[in-house]
Amino acid sequence: MNHLTTAVAAIALSLSSAHAQKADPAAVAQHIANATAAAKSDLLGPLGLCKTATPTPGPSFMDMYKAAVNEPPLAPMQVMDELYFLGAKWSTAWALKTSAGIIIIDSMDNSDEAENYIAGGLRKLGLNPADIKYVIVSHAHGDHDGGAGYLKEKFGPRIVMSEIDWQAEETAQRDPLFGTKRNPLFSAPPKRDMAVNDGETITLGDTTIKLYVIPGHTLGTLATVFTVHDRGEAHRAVAWGGTAYNFGPLPDRLQLYSDTTVKYRGVMKTENADIFLSNHVAFDNAVPKMAALKERKAGEPNPFVVGQDTVQRFLTILGECALATRASIGENTAGK
Repeated sequence: MNHLTTAVAAIALSLSSAHAQKADPAAVAQHIANATAAAKSDLLGPLGLCKTATPTPGPSFMDMYKAAVNEPPLAPMQVMDELYFLGAKWSTAWALKTSAGIIIIDSMDNSDEAENYIAGGLRKLGLNPADIKYVIVSHAHGDHDGGAGYLKEKFGPRIVMSEIDWQAEETAQRDPLFGTKRNPLFSAPPKRDMAVNDGETITLGDTTIKLYVIPGHTLGTLATVFTVHDRGEAHRAVAWGGTAYNFGPLPDRLQLYSDTTVKYRGVMKTENADIFLSNHVAFDNAVPKMAALKERKAGEPNPFVVGQDTVQRFLTILGECALATRASIGENTAGK
């Protein structure tokens, strides 16, 4: 099991043990079976979320975080004609090059990572970080918004987040795991800049991105949808902004999460999304995909183009594991 999914399991278990007597084992088993069928052999990373519904112990969030950030850095890489991977084994960012500048999706943990992985990664790829015009922050957690303030100060882009999560930042109403006190590993959150709501778009040069609010991981998490090309052939990508259930044993929140995945299976079908991206490499299998891309021969498909069915299966796994986790903690747990 990868670092991230094991850590998520440990978090959920430590929070939900008091409610184990209210579990519905048959429902847990059925939802895990549904998720496992959807995962097949290629989506085992997201399937690890179902561990939150099992009694398997695991290391703490911070133990896994520290282990991941101490692993060797990942090299930046161009993965599509205008799409670039930037990041590390824990959190990642994506760069989308347009005719009028660069859009960054997520800002990693802190100022050092924003400089070394995002700005430094762009330079290694022959791109100029001064061309960054927008930084889209997927959600108000420190390991994704921690570098935004640095990028704003250094290069002056607009910082984009959902209105819901801007409010969460400003009122310090962060999710229970993260608390109201900022983790010292993460730099201070960015100051309010550009707020977006569900279905709004941002256009930069020849590129338009669509932003969807996908409540679950946080109440204002964003999915970012855009067109990219592989050797000139167009594909539709979705950067799914939040994945784990690290908000505590809250049945209504888990149900909301599952309901979101059901809704957005329909939305992503309409969008013809055939690429899914994550801000943690455990969920989108980015590391082996990049390794395969380096060995790609003429005529072979781009491993990041997984197909519309795989995007649907990915969302099915997230929703089914959320329902399994809900069944594992019972119906009487107080939520929010």
